[in-house]
Amino acid sequence: MNIAGATKRLPALAVIFPVLAALLGTPALAGGRGDDGERWDTATASSLLSYIEDAGNQGLRPADYEADALRAALQSQDPQRLDDQAAESFRILASDLAGGHVRPGSRGRYFIPANTLDPPRVEQLAREAMRTGQVGTVLDSLAPQDPAYAALKQELRRGPSNKQTRGHLLATLERWRWLPRDMGQRYLVVNIPEYRLRLYEGGREVASHRVIVGKPSTPTAQFHADVTGVILNPSWYVPSSIIRESVGSLVRNRPAEARRRGYTWTYAGGLRVTQGPGPGNSLGQMRLDMPNPLSMFIHDTPSKELFAREDRALSHGCMRTDKPFDLAQILLGKVGWDRAWIDAVVASRQTTRVALDMPVPVYVVYMTAIPQPDGTIAYAKDPYKLDGSLASQFD
Repeated sequence: MNIAGATKRLPALAVIFPVLAALLGTPALAGGRGDDGERWDTATASSLLSYIEDAGNQGLRPADYEADALRAALQSQDPQRLDDQAAESFRILASDLAGGHVRPGSRGRYFIPANTLDPPRVEQLAREAMRTGQVGTVLDSLAPQDPAYAALKQELRRGPSNKQTRGHLLATLERWRWLPRDMGQRYLVVNIPEYRLRLYEGGREVASHRVIVGKPSTPTAQFHADVTGVILNPSWYVPSSIIRESVGSLVRNRPAEARRRGYTWTYAGGLRVTQGPGPGNSLGQMRLDMPNPLSMFIHDTPSKELFAREDRALSHGCMRTDKPFDLAQILLGKVGWDRAWIDAVVASRQTTRVALDMPVPVYVVYMTAIPQPDGTIAYAKDPYKLDGSLASQFD
């Protein structure tokens, strides 16, 4: 063997070999856990298994994270098997905590952008868990940090009194995991089963309003939009579905009454109907400008008496709010509009759009288990019967 010749080739081999090793996937030389010398060992994998075994207290099933396989890998005393299985269990669990167990395509009428956790981020989190040994802390950081989520977990840990209550808790915890971790400095939440709208600023509730939501036959979807302005004295461009259902018949059979109610219409390309601004407008005298492809909005209503009803799933899908001018006043306060100006514009019956200084996100959600300030959990009815089907996806 020509030792001198081989020695001269060593620098070239030193460059080429890591490339070949990476292509071949050699764990100790390729990128990944091996390049930092970090691997799942008995201690960190045992911590991961303990977290998985406790996942039921977050409404998740340990079996989904291959708890038995991880336990067997620990007992095998095979370092490679343990490292591979722990990595896989961690990946699945991290994904579910960060974005929910039920994937976006199986969430029904749900149109809030999904949280994503890409593979490099999972690998980074796994390395942090292995390096620090704080597996639970790393995983907890992926779950919702809102106090409501913690309260729901605590209630589930106590043990629900019946299957229906447990179903509400499981479904609500899961829907919390679907939501963005940062909802904004200032945002609106409409909770459909609770028939309630809330405005938050800096994480603090600053306003609360009763709302009317869609009937079970015309349900309000769960979705996100941005409120960009407030429209005072809006006109109503009647949707074709409502023209077919009721307004079209009124126009054709009782045109004088239709005009008295403020409707005008044309037959260009089919019957098109508009209701002019005023107290009798079906949108009331205030609508939030929140463009969205579902054409679902938050607005006033002339039918104030409906807010006294306990069950308020009554609309065609849009959300009607009580005390609409109070809500408008808070939203427009930052652009200098006080209540006197709002009242003056409303009295004029002139359609006026006032832009917000910054868009305000609105999240329309479906939460049947609602933590209360005193630490208890209130349970709303399930008007669209969604909780049972969602909870069944965990069985």
